[in-house]
Parts: sequence; C-alpha cells; structure tokens
Amino acid sequence: MQKSYRPNVAVLVTDGQGRVLLCRRADDAHEKAQTVQGGIDPGETPRQAAIREVSEEIGLEPEDYEIIGSSQAKYKYDWPADIQERLSETGYIGQEQQYFLIQVNPDTTFVLDNHHQEFSRVEWGTPEELVSQAWERKQPGLRAALTEFQLLAGNA
Repeated sequence: MQKSYRPNVAVLVTDGQGRVLLCRRADDAHEKAQTVQGGIDPGETPRQAAIREVSEEIGLEPEDYEIIGSSQAKYKYDWPADIQERLSETGYIGQEQQYFLIQVNPDTTFVLDNHHQEFSRVEWGTPEELVSQAWERKQPGLRAALTEFQLLAGNA
C-alpha cells in the first residue's frame, strides 16, 4: 500500500481583534493548543469539512460566523512512529491540512459536547501562543497559515 497523507482541514477561529481560539484536547494531559480540525470525508469539499468540523467540535453553525478565507497552500506533517503503526491499515503516514479562517463575535459561546467532546476547554489567545503551544509537528504549517492570513508577522 502506498503511503500518503490524510486529507484534513484545520480551522483558525478569530474574534476579529487579533485573538485566536486555543483548543485544548480532552485526551491530552500536556494540554497542547490546537485548532478545530478533522478529516475530509469522501465526497466532501474542504469547505464542507470545515463547516462540519466547526459544528461538531465547537458547536457553531454557519450563521454564527463568517468564513474569511482558506489557505492557498496545504501543509503536511508526519505522525510519530507509534501513531503511524496504530493507523497502518489506513496507509496514511500523516496529514495534509488546508486551513480556513473564520471570524466570530468575541462574546460567542462555544458548545464543546455538540457531537463528541474532543476539547476539554477553549480560550482566547494570541497567534504566537497558538503556535508556541501547539504540537511541534504542526507548528510549521500553523505558522505559515497564520502568516498567510496576516495574523502573524512573517518573521515570527
């Protein structure tokens, strides 16, 4: 089986005031920060996947936010060997993410158990905090996407 990357979307949530949403996984004792994200289902466009993931993971529907844009580039990262081994039947060695940027009202209430509770909590932070607190393997793509969306200076 040829090794490939799982098609995936990542959604950066901003309040329009320079802050981004830092999501903390319920199953991560280290409390790394991440974005809303998930695989693209067969027959689904990246935009449709992003809308679905936002609903499932933070409980927002399209009328609750504005999609500002999507990244021109896609960013790949490899899973560590233990995850590659656990998911070996999929043929995937990592993920290829296309980023979306959505804007919400700063007072938005997030529902974390709308589908399957993936996050224990979410909080507003800076783009720099999101990158520095993210899993190391995701940092290059995250930094590039935040820079592309002009939320992070190019030299950060």
